[in-house]
Amino acid sequence: MKNKKLFNAIYYAFWVILCLTIIGFSTYPFISDFMLAQKQEKQVEAFDKKDSKISKQDYLAAFYKRRAKQKTVTDPFAKEKETKGKSNSVDVAKSQLNTIGILSIPKIKEVLPIYDNTSSIALDNGIGLLEHTSDLTGGKGKHAVLTGHSGLSLNKLFTDLPKVKKGDKFYIKVNGEIHAYQVDQIKTVFPTNMKYLQVDPNKDYVTLVTCTPLFVNTHRLLVRGHRIPYKKQVKLETDGGFTSLGKAALALMITLSIILGVYKFINRKKDKPKKEKNTKVVKPLKKGMRL
Repeated sequence: MKNKKLFNAIYYAFWVILCLTIIGFSTYPFISDFMLAQKQEKQVEAFDKKDSKISKQDYLAAFYKRRAKQKTVTDPFAKEKETKGKSNSVDVAKSQLNTIGILSIPKIKEVLPIYDNTSSIALDNGIGLLEHTSDLTGGKGKHAVLTGHSGLSLNKLFTDLPKVKKGDKFYIKVNGEIHAYQVDQIKTVFPTNMKYLQVDPNKDYVTLVTCTPLFVNTHRLLVRGHRIPYKKQVKLETDGGFTSLGKAALALMITLSIILGVYKFINRKKDKPKKEKNTKVVKPLKKGMRL
């Protein structure tokens, strides 16, 4: 009897642990994505509230004052590998995590904060403006380069950037203005190839850069856009799509379904009709016997 009770206890404990493990693995990506999305939304909202237009001269003076402390780099992702894991580098990056704009890409339903550096902290939380490229205020002879990760387990960022095609538009909010860009060139190059990031004296460009292919990251995907007139009826926000709240709801539904399924499995014996304990067993009659 004791052995049976011990077996039942181990059996139920096994299914509880298995249930919790499945729930953890199934909901972790959704919950983490939801939390990071909320963080990004708060950063975007905070920037929106404080982003009032000042004189371009004052804006650029403050921008380049911060830029003066940054060193020249060629590939932001190579630099990030060098600094990642160094506590002093991470502390410096946190103190310099300044939001300087908002990037909206309607095609892939992303609205992301833009930071003024490409440190590991910046690229884990949003998009970084590549050091020693142009500022975001735009104008002829400028070419800003925005870098972002792909394939992160906790954040999409530029994961869907390959879905952007020529003719698609993206928008940047900076210094109280919204600038519109239309994609006119898409290139896949080696990390050392920087020729497509050069300034054209007669053009106003912004290029979006990420690693490719996913999880291999041997090349860089360059999605370039040229400045076009901004139509005021276009809002700087995502249009539809599966929101972070929707993901959280889906995670909750999955969790409840798993719990319900395991509960039914454990209690399946209770649903079966119980046999009466006092049921008499009728033995077959022997030959020659009568009732």
